[in-house]
Amino acid sequence: MTEMLKEMFGSSKPIIGMVHFPPLPGSPLYNPNVTLNEISDQALKEASILMKLGYNGIVFSNEGDRPYLRNVSKYTVAAMARLIEKVVSKVKIPFGVSVLADPEAAISVAEAVEANFVRTFLSWVYVGDWGIVDPDAGNLQRIKASLHGKCKIFANVSGHTTPLGGRSIGDITTGAVFFGLADAICLAGTTAGKPVSESDILEARDHSAGKPVFVGTGVNVSNIERMLELSDGIIVGTSIKKNGNTFNPIDEERARILIEKAKKCIKE
Repeated sequence: MTEMLKEMFGSSKPIIGMVHFPPLPGSPLYNPNVTLNEISDQALKEASILMKLGYNGIVFSNEGDRPYLRNVSKYTVAAMARLIEKVVSKVKIPFGVSVLADPEAAISVAEAVEANFVRTFLSWVYVGDWGIVDPDAGNLQRIKASLHGKCKIFANVSGHTTPLGGRSIGDITTGAVFFGLADAICLAGTTAGKPVSESDILEARDHSAGKPVFVGTGVNVSNIERMLELSDGIIVGTSIKKNGNTFNPIDEERARILIEKAKKCIKE
């Protein structure tokens, strides 16, 4: 576990920052006066901030494309690949991909841009604001295999959805690892910026068979020390945005304060 994280991120407890794209063309909130070049310029600015401050990695996500789709358009796949490629050609930092809410698209984009990892639902079935989430681990892992894929899969086992059938976080974690072949587990709260319960983190760790467990939402300056005690890494977005708003750009000062506190807590 520690070896994988150190190899990928240069840290045994990586702090990963989110770079959220604004609404992309074709989504309901897209501003037609904003070009893809302007979107990539903003993403590059935010990614550069995270790299400069010492974050160990980045996740690129189409967060602005509300309401999310279980089957995104081919244009969204193409646009995200173009945007990410432009940023990572200039910002050299480990990175991952999240495509809301389409696991097949996420793996496809991740492999096309040679991402280090993908964050996505992998196994079990959930229900959320965008409907049924049925990721189909067998299909997803075969897509990755057919591409001779190298990206690690960070599997969501909670967050923004409710698992069908009343299955526990522990059992879903076990399934994600042994059935879904997840490389790491990721937990999230009820929505972006909402905390993950300590009991869920501990239960996931007890059932992860030694795979890393990440906390993917709700981490802030006041709780990061405790979250780092409980987890193997942090993915943070909302609390480092301007005014703590998920859909705002990154606030460099907020991002600096959080990473400085995190580094003090980590004993490499």
